[in-house]
Amino acid sequence: MREKGEKNKRKSFLFPIIALFSICLCAVTALLAVGGDDTVYYLRQLNFVPDEKVICIDPGHGGTSSGATGEGGSRLEKDDNLRLSLLVRDILTERGYTVVMTRDGDSDVSLEERCKIANKARASLFVSIHRNSSTGNGKGMEMWVHSTRPTDDLLLAENLLACLESVGFSANRGIHSGYRDGADLNYYINRNTKMPSCLAEIGFITSAEDNKDFDEKLEKYAEALAEGIEATLREMNGE
Repeated sequence: MREKGEKNKRKSFLFPIIALFSICLCAVTALLAVGGDDTVYYLRQLNFVPDEKVICIDPGHGGTSSGATGEGGSRLEKDDNLRLSLLVRDILTERGYTVVMTRDGDSDVSLEERCKIANKARASLFVSIHRNSSTGNGKGMEMWVHSTRPTDDLLLAENLLACLESVGFSANRGIHSGYRDGADLNYYINRNTKMPSCLAEIGFITSAEDNKDFDEKLEKYAEALAEGIEATLREMNGE
């Protein structure tokens, strides 16, 4: 009788735990179903502890992915992205930061691997550097953040754009959220990095004016990006 009573006590103790677990599982499932991409984004932030001295710089494209082209096909986006990114790295390194690069040469790196590199390094910020393109007369700079417009992501985009504008460029195209082919979508890197992230379009590679600015102001643009990143970290840390 005593053994039977103890078994019943154990069962009565386990039932609430099992019920609570089931409720939590159902709640997460429901959130995923209703919230979709946005919910996945926020769930990825759980238990992530960034290192405030680590920054990830992502030169877009590389290797077999040339990105956009300009000047009759002789100018490749992947090359411009890397040129600028390496300068940003050098400046931030001199200022005492640990800079993690998703690539530092002309190599193929998948979007998934880029995000894994940043997440594994516990970077505090992720900046993906690109150049825009247009079949028309597009020109200027713009920033892209996650569709939920997280506070720190917006802060990063605002600071980067403001610092670049102080150097000077053809047009301020503002801060956009989501994905250029659909507001309910997101760029892969903004969706799968655990830290505040921003995709920076540094002028149009199809614009002669933007290319001239890019070449003549390359070092100043690098300094502006570094300053924007530092300003964001200071504000995030309440300094």
